[in-house]
Amino acid sequence: MKTLIKSLAFACLSLSLVSTSFGADEKDAEKMAEKKAEMNHIAMKDGKVWVMKDGQTTELTETVTLNDGTQVMKDGSYMEKAGAEKKTLKEGEAITWKGKVTDHEKVMKDIEKHKEKKAEKAAKEAEKK
Repeated sequence: MKTLIKSLAFACLSLSLVSTSFGADEKDAEKMAEKKAEMNHIAMKDGKVWVMKDGQTTELTETVTLNDGTQVMKDGSYMEKAGAEKKTLKEGEAITWKGKVTDHEKVMKDIEKHKEKKAEKAAKEAEKK
């Protein structure tokens, strides 16, 4: 009977630890998705509007609707919601796909940090093999 109780306790503890590790993986995946969304953005640089999406940079040639409904026009103007006041990106500003306006240099520094961490992780995994 004691052996059965110990076995059940051990099984419960093991399941608890396994479910905790799966939760951590989900949080990591969520953070990665959020970071990737931040890396995709639209920026005003050198008087032109540029789209950075999935590592590719192109000039904005048509109106784009962001995830939050914000519309960004090719001249750098944007409207956060239908009928809202029209605003314009200033030189050096960026807007994420979530509609957050931020400093473009900060976004680019974050992207570089992310790439460095990714390269370090890949190097560590390569060393293990």
